[in-house]
Amino acid sequence: MLYDKAVKLAGLALAVVLAGVLLAPAAQATPIAFYNSTSNVQGTPRFTIGCGSVNGSCVAQLEAATSTSPLAWSSSLGLVLSDLPNANPTTETNFVNALLGTSFAIGSNISPTGSNPFEFQTDGAYLLVKVGSGPTGQSYALLQNIGGGALDLWFNATGQAGGLSHYIAFGTATPTPVPEPGALGVFGLGLLILGGGYALRRRMPA
Repeated sequence: MLYDKAVKLAGLALAVVLAGVLLAPAAQATPIAFYNSTSNVQGTPRFTIGCGSVNGSCVAQLEAATSTSPLAWSSSLGLVLSDLPNANPTTETNFVNALLGTSFAIGSNISPTGSNPFEFQTDGAYLLVKVGSGPTGQSYALLQNIGGGALDLWFNATGQAGGLSHYIAFGTATPTPVPEPGALGVFGLGLLILGGGYALRRRMPA
C-alpha cells in the first residue's frame, strides 16, 4: 500500500513538472548584435537589429550571416561585411546574388526617415542593410527571413561611427505555420491527465 502511494505521488510530481515545462513561455532572447568581426564578441557591437520592438527577439524569425565563405547563419550574432566597393542597387544586388547563388532582379534602396532607432518593415526573403557613409566607411549586414511573411524590424546604433543608410530587400518570404507553444502545452497537459486517470483506474479494486 505504501509503495503504491509513493508511485502515485511520484507520477503526479512528474506530471506537474512536465506540464510546467510544456506551458512555460519561451525564453526571450536579445536582438541580433552585429560586430566588425565574429572574434569581437566581447566588445561593443556596432549595431543591433530587433524584431517587433527595439529589444525584441529575432529567434525563429530572422537570421544574420556570420561568415561568407562558406555562408553561415545565426539568430543572435551577425557579421559586418565590408567587401563591397560602393553603394548602389546594381552592385548590392550582384553582391547578394554572388553570396546566395541566386538571380534576384536589381531592387531599390530604401532609406528610412526619422531618428535612431529606425523602425522599418519588410516581407523580403533576404535583406541587405547598409550602414556608414562613403566608399571607405560603409559596411553591410545580410539577413534572411526564416519566419516568413512581413517582419517589423528595428535598427539601433550603438554609438560607433556609421548609422543606418538604407536597406534593400530581395524576394518574398513565404509564411511558415508554426504551432503555438500554448496550444502544444495544453495538448501535452491533457495527455498527462488522461494517462494519469487511466493508471489510477487500473489500480483501483473492482
